[in-house]
Amino acid sequence: MATCGNPNAPAVKFERLPTFAEPTHYDVRLLPCLNQFSFEGLSTVDVTIKEATDVLKVHAQSLLIQSVSLVANPGDAAKTCDTSYDDKLNILSIKLPSVVQPQKVQLIFKFVGELNDKMRGFYRSQYKDKSGSEKFLASTQFESTYARYAFPCFDEPIYKATFDITLEVENHLTALSNMNVVSETPSTGGKRKIVKFATTPKMSSYLVAFAVGELEYISAQTKSGVEMRVYTVPGKKEQGQYSLDLSVKCIDWYNEWFDIPYPLPKCDLIAIPDFSMGAMENWGLVTYREIALLVDPGVTSTRQKSRVALVVAHELAHLWFGNLVTMKWWTDLWLKEGFASFMEYMFVGANCPEFKIWLHFLNDELASGMSLDGLRNSHPIEVEIDNPNELDEIYDSITYAKSNSVNRMLCYYLSEPVFQKGLRLYLKKFQYSNAVTQDLWTALSEASGQNVNELMSGWTQQMGFPVLNVSQRQDGNNRILTVQQRRFISDGGEDSKNSLWQVPITVSVGSSPNDVKARFLLREKQQEFVVEGVAPGEWVKLNSGTTGFYRVEYSDEMLTAMLPDIASRKMPVLDRFGLINDLSALLNTGRVSIAQFVQVAASSANEDEYVVWGAIDEGMSKLLMCAREMSDDTLKSAKQLVIKMFEKSGAELGFAEQSGEDSQKMMLRALVQARLARAGHRPTIEKFNQLFTDFLEKGTPIHPDIRLATFGVVARCGGKEGFDKLMNLRETTTFQEIERQAMIAMSQTPEQPLLAQLFEYGFEKNKVRPQDQLYLFVGTGSTHMGQQYAWKYFCEHIKEFLEKYGGANSSLFQRCLKFAGESFGSEQRAVEFQDYFCNCKELNDTDRQTLARPIGQVCLSSNFFFKFLLQTVEAIRLNARLLESNRSVIETLLKQSNL
Repeated sequence: MATCGNPNAPAVKFERLPTFAEPTHYDVRLLPCLNQFSFEGLSTVDVTIKEATDVLKVHAQSLLIQSVSLVANPGDAAKTCDTSYDDKLNILSIKLPSVVQPQKVQLIFKFVGELNDKMRGFYRSQYKDKSGSEKFLASTQFESTYARYAFPCFDEPIYKATFDITLEVENHLTALSNMNVVSETPSTGGKRKIVKFATTPKMSSYLVAFAVGELEYISAQTKSGVEMRVYTVPGKKEQGQYSLDLSVKCIDWYNEWFDIPYPLPKCDLIAIPDFSMGAMENWGLVTYREIALLVDPGVTSTRQKSRVALVVAHELAHLWFGNLVTMKWWTDLWLKEGFASFMEYMFVGANCPEFKIWLHFLNDELASGMSLDGLRNSHPIEVEIDNPNELDEIYDSITYAKSNSVNRMLCYYLSEPVFQKGLRLYLKKFQYSNAVTQDLWTALSEASGQNVNELMSGWTQQMGFPVLNVSQRQDGNNRILTVQQRRFISDGGEDSKNSLWQVPITVSVGSSPNDVKARFLLREKQQEFVVEGVAPGEWVKLNSGTTGFYRVEYSDEMLTAMLPDIASRKMPVLDRFGLINDLSALLNTGRVSIAQFVQVAASSANEDEYVVWGAIDEGMSKLLMCAREMSDDTLKSAKQLVIKMFEKSGAELGFAEQSGEDSQKMMLRALVQARLARAGHRPTIEKFNQLFTDFLEKGTPIHPDIRLATFGVVARCGGKEGFDKLMNLRETTTFQEIERQAMIAMSQTPEQPLLAQLFEYGFEKNKVRPQDQLYLFVGTGSTHMGQQYAWKYFCEHIKEFLEKYGGANSSLFQRCLKFAGESFGSEQRAVEFQDYFCNCKELNDTDRQTLARPIGQVCLSSNFFFKFLLQTVEAIRLNARLLESNRSVIETLLKQSNL
């Protein structure tokens, strides 16, 4: 095992700004130059000093501070101040001319900054116009700690203030900020214009935003009179129509649901070509990746269109959760992200029924959150944050998906009207202010009359979630359930912390599968519960509707009783998914074998729901992963088993959309046919190839929902000719979803020279935007060659990755790192992965501390740096464990299947 760094070295000490001073108002004037990639700035900050001091501290980063001066009293001349700078803390210390007693003062900063290419702070974004000419616009990304790149500020969420923004730009450019324009006047000389915006509400610095560029827009108005606009680069505004229509509904719906009207006169949604996050909820100027905002009705897939709806709804929910009420510190990041994530589903579920979004919730949110939280090296929802470099790391499936799922569980437990009442109390009490988690529990307790803090603290303050082991016995017409809880750990090991949760349990039964037969609250490690009126032989299922954030492990007797109603689909779809997904997760623990999973999956031969097939497909992919590591012959036989299971559905579904189908059927068709193609089913591969040929030669459109599967077949089976056709398609399309799908497909090529060509194209020639380069890794795990090539490439080019993404704390860097390694499946690879990052000369101790959770170190001390079996290393070892615990099982299964 590797030892990283000095185990006795103290962790780098970070500190927050002192609390003896706070800003009340900023007047920020910026002059950006898109030709020189720079900006000049002048900022005046009104500061209230609460304790006598001779020094003030603010955040600043990557700024050339030309001067700082102080106005102690209105009418006084500004006095120049000396400054010093701490590069590690990004803190600018301002030495005052003398000790200043509690009072109000003004600080005046003159500075110069760079419009950088790292997608943080005030940065530049590149695109091409219709003629192919290179163009730039400037935009912002200030969350979490990047406002300091644009102007000196108190860059912590608790320091709320009002902002006056003024931008001086070239006459032909559009300037946008959080608020509406109040004046536009020519500059001296007349070559530029000075655009002044209205004063913002009181808000945190990370929510300030501005954008400058050649932009066009479409607009509409809400019932409440809010002006909504969608801005794009020239030529794309019509693709914003779907999001514009949705955003208008969204503001009106949230106004009513929260019972607090949106307080700004306008809300702009802008599509930025280069954007590191999915989107950002800047108050009044919400920024998005183009792919997360723009929709072309004939080209956008159903899945992507539903994601656009969710992202739009998520960001607009933040206008209440996050903007109106803000967490005091990043420890409570979930207060905004978890609730915006939940509200996006509430809105889309109520307003876009065609997406059946609550079905997708189970896989995209609940299962995703459980996947990360099942690791020993997860983190609690409420996670202590001291080091700002740790912040990118917690924008993960715990903060979003687990928080979202826990909110859904609580909403079902309290009922939606009570949950809504509590959220309204919380928002009204803390509007224009800051809050902590306990404030939310207090409001929900007041609304419900229950001790919500006692119920929920275990879910947010401790890592992980429970698995309930359940057995039964019959007593007359009553079923006695014995339920035992323990922490679910993916490696099947014990929980040294002996964690305990209060678990809301719902129960359904075979005679009335759509109803909740009983409700219980599990408080102890083991309890017995009586479900009355259950006939002998009738199945009983826990977690009705899969609303709880926990897994269930049934006795063989209980599981076998459910199989007929899974096969007949009498059991509701949410429960079928939950049952199969639990079994898939239990594979890793060793408590369920692949053979047992295949038995249950085989009972689903008549399944017709996309999300259930998705859960089956996930489990079967684990079989294929293990078989690939065993031998070529074993993999060939495993693929034949997959074909045997999927072939009937594939034949029934076909390839063409049928009249009257809902949106889920085409997605199911793509999933089943794609799995058959990956398993080597020749008729399916030939059909996909024909679809692609007809598309290129005859212009016959490929249905958007089956396009990625088609591209994948061409990349895997079409050799250099197919690869070149996909590359040409990517080069000539103007739509980002097609670009992304072509990249993901090409990364699945089984030919190393082609994969090397793709990586050179994307990374070295920079033909792929940095925000999208992680997709070059996505498909490489489908082959041994791809796995090894991607890992070797990352190691050899880590210096370039660090530079490109702005350091080890970049979420883009960390995601590339994980994609490059986590598909391996042996202890040897886990050690190799860990050793590399421990000894890499391109990483310093600060980088390693930042990466401690995403990679994996040895547990030598209590320092954050020295964690044991952290996420990616743990994922590799889980793959290895799955193989070793199922090697003989797979051999027996394939023999019994005559394969």
